[in-house]
Amino acid sequence: MEVRTIITDALSRANIVPRRQTAPGDLMLSAYKLLQGIVSSFNNDNYLVFTQGKLDMKASQTIHIYDQTDLMAGEDWKYFDTIEELQDPLNIPTVDDIENDIRAVVKSDPRTVYVAKSQMPTPVWEPRPYDQFDPQDQAMMDYVTATHLKVKDVAKLNSLNVNRGSIYGMFKLGFVPSADFDSYNENDLLWTFTQLGEGEWVIRVKPYVAKSAPILRLDYNRALRFDIDTDLRIPEAYLELLIVALTHKLAVKFPRMDDAQVDRLASEVQTMLDNVSTPKADAKMVLRENEWGDDRCTPEGLMRGAFL
Repeated sequence: MEVRTIITDALSRANIVPRRQTAPGDLMLSAYKLLQGIVSSFNNDNYLVFTQGKLDMKASQTIHIYDQTDLMAGEDWKYFDTIEELQDPLNIPTVDDIENDIRAVVKSDPRTVYVAKSQMPTPVWEPRPYDQFDPQDQAMMDYVTATHLKVKDVAKLNSLNVNRGSIYGMFKLGFVPSADFDSYNENDLLWTFTQLGEGEWVIRVKPYVAKSAPILRLDYNRALRFDIDTDLRIPEAYLELLIVALTHKLAVKFPRMDDAQVDRLASEVQTMLDNVSTPKADAKMVLRENEWGDDRCTPEGLMRGAFL
C-alpha cells in the first residue's frame, strides 16, 4: 500500500477530508510527518517485528557501526594505514592543518601521535608520544583501536549475544548504561552502547568477552524509511495499525470527532499493539536448569568453553 493511500484513508476516517476529495498539500505534509513519528515510535518500542535484523561480528572490545556519517572519526583528524602513507608527498600538512593543530595517527602504531608543524622548506608531521590525558588523543586512540562496520539503517540496538554455534545457541550479554560501564569488572559479561548520530553507534564489551567470544551477534531494528509515494510492502496487520494510529493522531490534532470517538480510536490502537505483541511474548524459549553439578552451564563456564 502506498504511503499516500494510508494518509488518505486516515484523513477520511478522522472526518477531515472525504476519501474522494484531494487533501491540501500542507495537510498531506502534516499527516506524513505524523506517520513518520508513529513508525519511529513503534519501531523503537519493538512493535514492528518485520524490521528486526541480526548481524554476526568478530568479537572486539569496541565496535563502531555507522551508515551515512562517521562522527567517531572526528571532523579534522587524519588516519593513515602506514608510515609510508603518512609520509607520502600528497599527504603533507597544509597551512590550515598547522593553524588548526591537526593531528594524525598511523593505525599500525596508535601510541604515536603526529602533529602538523611548519618546517622549511616543507611542513611535516612531527611525532610525539600518545597522551592518555589529552581528550583528542583519547578519541583518536578509541577510533583506531575499534572495529568499524558499515551497516545500513540501524535504528535501534536490542541485544548483544555470544554466538556459540548451532548446537549451543546464543548467550545474551547483560546490558548496563554507558556511564556505569567502567565501574564493572573486566571479566563481567556485559555490554553497553552510545548512539553518536542517526545510524551510528559505538558498542563496548568487557575485555574478557572480547578475548573469549569468537563471534558476537547483534540483534537490532532497521529503520523503516519512506516518502509519500513509497509502496510499503509490509504485513497487512501493520498497515491497518498504521492507518488507525494515524487516524487517532489526526483526530487529536485536527478535531472533527467528539471525545468518545477519539477515546475509541486510542483504545483500538492499543488493542492492535497488544495483538502484534502477543506472538512475540508467546515465543519464549523454555530453559532447563543445570544438571551437571559444576560450572559448565553457568555463563562463565560457557564463555570459557567448558560446556563444549
